[in-house]
Amino acid sequence: MTQEFRGFLLLTLGASLAAPLAAQQPAAAAAAPPANACPVDLMQPGPLGIASLQRQKVMNSKTAEDAAKGIKDAMKQVYDDKTKSNPLGRDLLAGQFLVLGMEFIETGTRGNLGLPGDKNATVDIPSFVDSLFTGIEKAQPTCVSETEQWRQYKWYQGKIQAAYKAVNAGQMDEAEKLAKRALVMSRAGAQGYDVLWRVAKGRGDEAGQLTNLRTAADKLLGDTLNANVRSNLLFNLGRIQQEWAEKKEGDAKGKQYHESGETFLLVIKEFPSADETQYAVGMLGMAFTMGKDTAQVIDALNTIKANSAKYSDLALAQAAVLATRLSRTPDAVVLFEAAQKFNPWQRDYLYNYAAMLYESKRSEEMQPVLRKLLALDPSNPDNILLFAYSFKGLSDVEKDPAKKKALIDSVAYYGKLADEMPHKVSYTEFDRLADKTALRGQIENKSTKDRSFTIEFEFLDKTGATVGKATATVGPVKPNALGDFVVELDKGGVSGMRYTALPLK
Repeated sequence: MTQEFRGFLLLTLGASLAAPLAAQQPAAAAAAPPANACPVDLMQPGPLGIASLQRQKVMNSKTAEDAAKGIKDAMKQVYDDKTKSNPLGRDLLAGQFLVLGMEFIETGTRGNLGLPGDKNATVDIPSFVDSLFTGIEKAQPTCVSETEQWRQYKWYQGKIQAAYKAVNAGQMDEAEKLAKRALVMSRAGAQGYDVLWRVAKGRGDEAGQLTNLRTAADKLLGDTLNANVRSNLLFNLGRIQQEWAEKKEGDAKGKQYHESGETFLLVIKEFPSADETQYAVGMLGMAFTMGKDTAQVIDALNTIKANSAKYSDLALAQAAVLATRLSRTPDAVVLFEAAQKFNPWQRDYLYNYAAMLYESKRSEEMQPVLRKLLALDPSNPDNILLFAYSFKGLSDVEKDPAKKKALIDSVAYYGKLADEMPHKVSYTEFDRLADKTALRGQIENKSTKDRSFTIEFEFLDKTGATVGKATATVGPVKPNALGDFVVELDKGGVSGMRYTALPLK
């Protein structure tokens, strides 16, 4: 008498992309670094201290000529013979001046910039600054946080913003050029790689998408301010891994499905509350279907069970479905129970929870759940049939002959009631969006005559309060045929639905 589980009506997240990443910038470029952050002294010897006071002049530049002159004037002090005693301070300050002027000038001769050496030699300023900062970072690793702020200052931001604009305009060659130019200055940030994966997506480049998406996501590991972006990048990585896996054969297909499962597992573990996580659980199920990696699913189930309060009702319910596919009935019961506690207004959670209680031989717990289910979904004979199952489970363990007979009679009664219900209401799609809600479904006419139906729906929030109503009229519907309905609400925040029972005649 095992019942089939109802599937969950989920929105497909599809190719959702996070908004472009914002470039980091120091709050005040000329301000002193935090105490103990970087031990490099920018004030000694004296010429460095004098030069430091001139940064504002370069910051206030309006033209390339102004910037070049300000840099050249400062470099007279920065490269004074006395500063040889503090080469790291000299290089850090030189790099800072060049960064401040890069907004206006990207190349120049060593002579025009006031740098020592061949006065006619051309300097690519971003590359030169990168070499200065790299030397400092190797000598004093604690300075990385400071140099990275300078690396991602205005010049970098401008290149990144222009690259995103080029992507949006479909100018992929220009976007790639700008992103790679920005990466000369900062390879620690995620933005350049974020642009490059979008470029690869526009070109249909599998390797480019996967490599740059993974790199962009990795750059945001531990970045709490951009956690939502990392979760989105990882989700898109897993989704694209699955898309390309479908086009492969043999071991390559299985390998890529496995990789997608690992990626979705990261989303599930790191971001229990993220919008993508409920979809990641479902897509992990797809990876399991194709790759048969039981360990990934068990890892996900254990993670979700241990932190069930942090996951959405959809994530919990999807995890419960995965548990049933692995015949892990105790896990399925725990997860369905958590889902219906989180959202007691979603009929599929209640139905599946009751069915799993039956499978677990806990029939005595089914009927309170079923009464809640019927209050939401009264004109579905499947729900009535579950009452028959509950009495069947109770009769199987009852020893008293009289009580056993009464329970068996109840099985027959509810079985007959389900069989004779002249209609069946079912849902085919339930979209719970942030700003609107839509329910699509069907009414099956199980009678012997044409019938028309009017069904009154209530949209319920997480507290069970009614936040909207809608009426659907269906028919006339021929015997043993289906009539479709759609009801919508122009607001989000809906957790579930209920409707008034249809008349039996």
